[in-house]
Amino acid sequence: PYKLEKGQTKSHEIKLPKYIGSVRTMVVAANAEEAAYGSTEKTTTVKSPLMLLASLPRKISPSEKVTLPVTLFATEKNIKNVSVQIKTDGLVKVIGKASQVVSFTQPDEKMAYFNLEVGQVTGIEKIQIIATSGKEKSVYEVEVDVINPNPVTNTFSDYVLKANETKSLNWKTFGVAGSNKAIIEISSMPTIDFGRRLNYLIQYPHGCVEQTTSSVFPQLYLNDVLDLDTTKKQSIQKNVTAGIQKLGNFQLPNGGFSYWQGNTTADDWGTSYAGHFLIEAEKKGYVLPVNFKSKWISYQQKMAKQWRFESQYRNDQAQAYRLYTLALTGSPDLASMNRLRETAGISNESKLRLAAAYALVKQNQAGLALLSKSVIDENTETYYYWYGSAERNRAMALETLLLLGQKQKAFEMATRLAKNLSSDTWMSTQTTAYGLYAMSKFAKINGGKGVTVQLTDGKNVQNINTTKAIVQRNLSVKTGNNGIVLKNNKNNTLFIRIINSGILPVGNEQPMSNNLSASIQFKDRKGKTIDLSKIAQGTECIAEVILTNQKNEFVENIALTQIVPSGFEIVNTRYTDFGNAAENNADYIDIRDDRANYYFSLKANETRRFKMVLNASYLGKYYLPGLQCEAMYDHSFIARTAGKWVEIVK
Repeated sequence: PYKLEKGQTKSHEIKLPKYIGSVRTMVVAANAEEAAYGSTEKTTTVKSPLMLLASLPRKISPSEKVTLPVTLFATEKNIKNVSVQIKTDGLVKVIGKASQVVSFTQPDEKMAYFNLEVGQVTGIEKIQIIATSGKEKSVYEVEVDVINPNPVTNTFSDYVLKANETKSLNWKTFGVAGSNKAIIEISSMPTIDFGRRLNYLIQYPHGCVEQTTSSVFPQLYLNDVLDLDTTKKQSIQKNVTAGIQKLGNFQLPNGGFSYWQGNTTADDWGTSYAGHFLIEAEKKGYVLPVNFKSKWISYQQKMAKQWRFESQYRNDQAQAYRLYTLALTGSPDLASMNRLRETAGISNESKLRLAAAYALVKQNQAGLALLSKSVIDENTETYYYWYGSAERNRAMALETLLLLGQKQKAFEMATRLAKNLSSDTWMSTQTTAYGLYAMSKFAKINGGKGVTVQLTDGKNVQNINTTKAIVQRNLSVKTGNNGIVLKNNKNNTLFIRIINSGILPVGNEQPMSNNLSASIQFKDRKGKTIDLSKIAQGTECIAEVILTNQKNEFVENIALTQIVPSGFEIVNTRYTDFGNAAENNADYIDIRDDRANYYFSLKANETRRFKMVLNASYLGKYYLPGLQCEAMYDHSFIARTAGKWVEIVK
């Protein structure tokens, strides 16, 4: 807004982005003193003599072939012969001629097609289309993500470096060029494998309240025990801040946290776990969501008082953890703690967690009495109710032992936990995160003698001298053979692990099935099966996933990921006449540009179907990745199918 004096003229400029079409300009004028108001408007066509538009899928995968359609608009009679040229950044190359001539006899619109092939390197590709006719020129840029849908694969090599020893360490890259990364972890105590386990948490694709918390919880403590470079420290701060912000979206009006965003009921363990992380983050100086703390404490206090022991659901461990979180905030509920302590039949895990709560309120005698009545390493099946595992419970027990000052027992537990963390054993997000969190607390107290080494990586020589127990550094990587030289400048034994990661080429995924059968069928509207190896452009089809639980028991927290080939688009059936054709029964559904994630539970031997409507939109040859389905906290329940090549033809 601006003021116009009597008789004054002013011009106003607005810069438009690249645009073809119509623009309406509106002006509203007012003189409040005279109570005079007026408005005017004008519609202007935005065009140039020669214009062009191009369109590509939102993402494409290595080795795929895609046809790029280019639409040319000649709006004046003098546009006769138009030269169209394609320029790429190199991730994608043009098959055949990179330029064409299109002729016009009168103002019209015409199409030109270019065939593109995707290389093996991933990243963002900018494709520039240039159209020229005499003095007229039009340029259009289209951006596309080149993504390999396969997950990151890790391998690792272990070494021991004795006092004052020098060693050459070598490794070889694998997978697609450009996807390789390498990290070295140097530790003055047996390897915990922070790098590999933490990367698993950060790259985990699903995002319920537990997994969102797990991805950032251990990162709070990395700087306490790891000597990190500045880039890594900034990255951790950014991750934790983003995690806190995201968790704010899970909190319900009553103060609890739902398992999925948008759910209306609070998740018992998730509420305590997310709150535990947020309270610890606040102690580290992070800012919490507005009103989070008071609402959460009030919810925890209410639930603690309402709690009644239900042995069939093993809800005693959730109550013990809730009471621990209240003690952590400085608002302990001693009456509920005493009530739980006197409840007959509670599990070892509950006694140990309650002992930690007593330790936090400086009642070590009560904590030690509970410790003496519990078996630390009992391997029961009760943990599954609360996303845990025997290893997660050991990590929680380690934290209790540290709080109660039981150094010898803590050392034995930490040694066992470190061995399991550094092994190839699969661990859920909950187990991984709590394991790293507990080991960070242990390493801060019993961190060995520090690390003093000289690291030669190519021409880069680093002298690292730290009192912290673990050093982590990124290594430079070139395709093929790589090597570094490491010299221990101290009179102590160092444990070395090089973590080498890469992404396998498209089409190399291994099918597997354990307790779950999975298959996918493609059908037309009438239910007739379609052969996807060659499908006509514009065809709409229904992709139907059929899953059967072959385990004779209820399995919860299952994640199904269905990735769509690049040239296909997901049809949002909420706005179409498909009606119930793609209505799916799941706890939570997350539909993205190129995939759909479904989260649900299955009864014993239950079969469930998931439907998605697809449109074959872009001409070309594309890869349809296999299905990925797993119980997120039970690795014995998993299915992966093989992918295949599909073609969209005219």
